[in-house]
Amino acid sequence: MTISFSPTLDWDALKNQYKKDNRIKIQNVWLPEDADKINHCLTHKTQFSHAYTQNGQPLVSTDDELRAMTSSAQRALFKNLYQDASKGIGFWYGRHMVSPSSPALLNSIKNYLNSDTLLDNIRYISDRKDIKLASAQGTRYTSGSFLTRHRDVVEKEGRILAFVLGFTPKWHPDWGGLLQFYQDDGTPRDAWTPEFNTMTLFDVKHVHSVTHVPPFCPSQRLSITGWFRSR
Repeated sequence: MTISFSPTLDWDALKNQYKKDNRIKIQNVWLPEDADKINHCLTHKTQFSHAYTQNGQPLVSTDDELRAMTSSAQRALFKNLYQDASKGIGFWYGRHMVSPSSPALLNSIKNYLNSDTLLDNIRYISDRKDIKLASAQGTRYTSGSFLTRHRDVVEKEGRILAFVLGFTPKWHPDWGGLLQFYQDDGTPRDAWTPEFNTMTLFDVKHVHSVTHVPPFCPSQRLSITGWFRSR
């Protein structure tokens, strides 16, 4: 199975847009039929676990593992989670790390993100010739999900650019799940609403968060996220 970005993308124009602030949202990044297939795969064929923090440490649990916990253990988990969040630390969302056991379409996407063609285009628009590879995971935000304010700088992984491939149709901004950018002192800048068939690309030095998804949200925010890295 092969898949690639739309051949109509104007990489020269994208480069000019990106260099204004080292971030960009690219519309109609996939052919429409491919975007629909990816959305269907994430919605119906992808098994998500829960990514979260406890006392500042990242953890992952499956639905079965959470259900097997006692009621008191579950209450303690969320108490710790929200205590961290109140201090601006942590997250709670659905994660699927793309691996050989993942749906074939997700592996095809990861392979394409690591292809010479795509990496050359990302190096070109960002002026980062040290990009060598891309990591990828499926990401799902539903009621209660959040990601507190942070930078994506992780030196040991050589993260350079973060990306979000969006597959969320008809998202209402009141449902949260916004990619919120901040100034270095924490002052909010602007927020980007999840959209269908887009690619958000930004330098890992940008301070950002994903805003809390409230209980009344009737939908799910689906994406493939990761980083273009030097190692």
